[in-house]
Amino acid sequence: NTMITAAQRIKLKKYLKGDYIQDVLEKLAEKNIMSKSGNPYSDKMISHVFNGRYTNSLIEEAIVKVYTERKNKSDQQRRDLNDLLGIDDDNDPDDDA
Repeated sequence: NTMITAAQRIKLKKYLKGDYIQDVLEKLAEKNIMSKSGNPYSDKMISHVFNGRYTNSLIEEAIVKVYTERKNKSDQQRRDLNDLLGIDDDNDPDDDA
């Protein structure tokens, strides 16, 4: 099992502000992923996994899925606005390469 690293957390936080936990809970619920006690994971547990205190590959996967969806939506909105404004911009502001 891997843990979310500090470097990863910095990148993830760009799209996962304070309201990400509810979306992560929804992703877990969609797949019927529960805690060992058979209950949905707590907000606190998701926060602990995000902050690297605990490791849970299923929660980490849901966090990455929420991040990916939000990033894709943001990227699409940027492209749509650029198209509307006639700006030819193929540069992704997140590309550090």
